[in-house]
Amino acid sequence: MTKKKLHSYNALEKEKSVSFGNDTPAIIKGKGFVFLKEKVKVGNVMYVDGSGETMNKGTRTPNNLYILKGGQQQCYLSKNDENLLWHRRLGHLSFSQIRKACSFYVVHDLPDINIPENTICKSCQFSKKTRYQFIEKEGSTGKPLELVHTDLCGPSRKKSPHGEEYFILFIDDFSRMCWTSLLKHKDEAFEKFEAFKALVENESYHKIKCFRSDRGGEFTSN
Repeated sequence: MTKKKLHSYNALEKEKSVSFGNDTPAIIKGKGFVFLKEKVKVGNVMYVDGSGETMNKGTRTPNNLYILKGGQQQCYLSKNDENLLWHRRLGHLSFSQIRKACSFYVVHDLPDINIPENTICKSCQFSKKTRYQFIEKEGSTGKPLELVHTDLCGPSRKKSPHGEEYFILFIDDFSRMCWTSLLKHKDEAFEKFEAFKALVENESYHKIKCFRSDRGGEFTSN
């Protein structure tokens, strides 16, 4: 809403600031009142210089409802189409089946439902969507440790109690078994891999054949 739509606009002698939900600050230049409907007048509407929507000033109740100051007290009620409402109540049953239920009095106290002109239901459209099958892998492993995937993530916003802010993940392609290790610095990745290699090869009596990463450089940097 622009300043031109504000009635009885008064500039503030001392500018104030306000913050939006994303912590973006803005300057309050003045205030006035607007008409939301023909006779709905809202007063003390603040004009904010910059991006964002015009804000209404009101009082918050204990139930977290905001009562706007000024204007007439009115209540606006939205009404759902009864035919579509029973369509949702009956688990999105087709209207032809609903009409059949009305004809044979299958459902107790079911009103006489008519087929509306627009029978498109958003939820029904979403439920009819199909998903393509996943593409099969070109090759698959037949034994543990034939292929091991790895990735290093970090730094995280919060450090662990011991000061680690990175973690490295190892995944066996055959068994989908996962191992995780915490790191304080990225240069510890190769050391963690050596410990992981010794552990899994001793436990499984298999050798790591192929090691796959995103080539981020954590295993080759000095």
